[in-house]
Amino acid sequence: MSENFSIKPLGEVDQKPAHIRPFSRSTIKLFKLDEKASRPDILLDEVLSWTSAQPFLTQRLCQLLTQLQGFILAGDEASTVKQLVQTHLIDHWETQVASEHLKAIRHELLKNQKCDPFSLLQLYEQILQEEKILVPDSPAKAELLNLGLVVQQENKLKVSNRIYQSVFHLSWVNQELIRLDFSRNRIKFFKLDEKASRPYVLLEEVLLWTNGQPFLTQKLCQLLSDSQDFILAGEEDARVKQLVQTHFIEYWEVRLVSEHLDTIRDGLLRNKQCNSFSLLQLYQQVLQQEKVPVNNSPAQRELLSLGLLMQQENQLKVSNRIYQSIFHLSWVNQELEKHLPPPSVTTRNTQKPLVQTVTPSQKVKQTISNSRNAVPKNIWILLGIVGLLVVGFGVVRSNFVKSLEVQILFKQGNQLFNQGKYKEAIAKYNEILSIDKNYYQAWTNQGYALAGLQEYSQMLESCSAATVVDSKAVYGWNCQGEALYNLKRYDEAIAAFDKAIAIDSKDPVFWINKTESLLALRQTDQALITINKAIKLLEKSSEVDKKEAIKRDLSVTYSHKGKALLREQKYKEALEAYNQSLTYDPNYFAAQRGRGIALQGLRRYDEAIAQFDRMLKELKLVDAQKAEILYYLGFTQCKRSKVQEALTAFDEALKLKPNYLSAEQAKMNCTQ
Repeated sequence: MSENFSIKPLGEVDQKPAHIRPFSRSTIKLFKLDEKASRPDILLDEVLSWTSAQPFLTQRLCQLLTQLQGFILAGDEASTVKQLVQTHLIDHWETQVASEHLKAIRHELLKNQKCDPFSLLQLYEQILQEEKILVPDSPAKAELLNLGLVVQQENKLKVSNRIYQSVFHLSWVNQELIRLDFSRNRIKFFKLDEKASRPYVLLEEVLLWTNGQPFLTQKLCQLLSDSQDFILAGEEDARVKQLVQTHFIEYWEVRLVSEHLDTIRDGLLRNKQCNSFSLLQLYQQVLQQEKVPVNNSPAQRELLSLGLLMQQENQLKVSNRIYQSIFHLSWVNQELEKHLPPPSVTTRNTQKPLVQTVTPSQKVKQTISNSRNAVPKNIWILLGIVGLLVVGFGVVRSNFVKSLEVQILFKQGNQLFNQGKYKEAIAKYNEILSIDKNYYQAWTNQGYALAGLQEYSQMLESCSAATVVDSKAVYGWNCQGEALYNLKRYDEAIAAFDKAIAIDSKDPVFWINKTESLLALRQTDQALITINKAIKLLEKSSEVDKKEAIKRDLSVTYSHKGKALLREQKYKEALEAYNQSLTYDPNYFAAQRGRGIALQGLRRYDEAIAQFDRMLKELKLVDAQKAEILYYLGFTQCKRSKVQEALTAFDEALKLKPNYLSAEQAKMNCTQ
């Protein structure tokens, strides 16, 4: 168990009323709550009403308040703290800020070595139902107190705090009691206590292979029940493994569970709801990465429905070791080669763009590539248009060039792509793929053309085909990352960029793109490491190549660095990064905006106001950008006590962008 999450009794701490706790003043000072709220003592009381002074939870909740944007007015303390607790501690708690601490408690409840977990949960259920109960001394009582899950007050037990009560609630307890009772019934039904000296350990070994899948568990328990051998302590693992190998996995098509496994295989390869290539590709990702974030895509829903995958802590994983041993990675790779998708047929895009389209006349660039913005005529592909498309006719290895016709078609497709004629380009790439389906460069460039049409799901499929044909297709991996980023599947995007980096670690573009996904996930420490790597590579290139493209890339990378530093509230370092970005591109919107925010964070309000004013006067901004800068201007003016000017700025922002919630809230806070 992690040292930070060691569990200890909290009874003595909890028995002190909140208003006389000696650490109140020091806590307010430590977390600067007096700078976050007009009534910091009331704010801390609200925190303690949820944590009951449990040290780790109190620290985490105070840190969340410190990071919260905006000032907490009198009367808003309870609702603000409640919202933070709900969204950052309770909802999807397995992936939230207190996950390790709470997982440690859950583990000790369900797999306790000192006390029967069933007895622990029964007592805890009783405490939940009756709130405060008088409990005689028992091993279960002692263990619950030791875990810190309950405290004793006036000889009665109650749950330690509201957060524990919300996470380990009555429905969860009932579910776990049913599960534990089910284990008891299984042992009794299959007479495993007559087959092994440690029947519970034997059943645990069964479940390690089946993960509770009913049909597989029943069949494996029946095999153990039918066995003539008695299983001694220490033999459980080897005996169960032998039965699984000989009766389930080897020659499974003619074994005990063949019909069950046939159904899953047919669901993968002959699915009527989803394209088999998409299903196989998703399953391959899960096998390779062990876990993939849930996004409720059609392919994910289908594999979950089949039972091949399961959802755990908002991640996908293979349902059990038996499925993983039969439908293994080599088998998947072979099937993928048989199920390469047909060349894409373009469709009219009816989806709303994920980000606002930037017209060619605008100087503003969101990222190193505007493939994300689907710019109609001059989409600046992540690799740089020239960099990617040269792959086809300048750098392609001869063993992939099947014919002169393919080379000509590829060149024509790339020319159409450069002209922004994405549908026509796709048609050319399709012609190539009808001649040579293994021409992975056509799959890759077709993916980027689909990005121009904002068809990101098709883009992902096309780029994935490139890496199936050739696992070293570095730009295919990069293209996948771009598609996944646009689909907001950031963890998978990072994995794709890592594949590209593993093949070519000296291309700064892959590092830059990985940084963007890390920032989207708020993994700022890792983002800083990654973007610094990109900066080093670009600065080294700039020593020998003075091209404007490298300067633009450096401007973007330093701006990303500034963004990461802002997230960590390192305003001085962020300002330096933004200043460096602007030396390479003085009109780069993201860097100009970031510079103003950094100055605001340093409380250099007059300089921040001047920065935002200058942007409004000198840069050619679209309405959404103007509204954003007016919001920051108003927010800074409010900090400077220039209330009337602030209200004017907020009103102008709302005219440009009605229903701009941040501006509405800031305006309301400023007037109060």
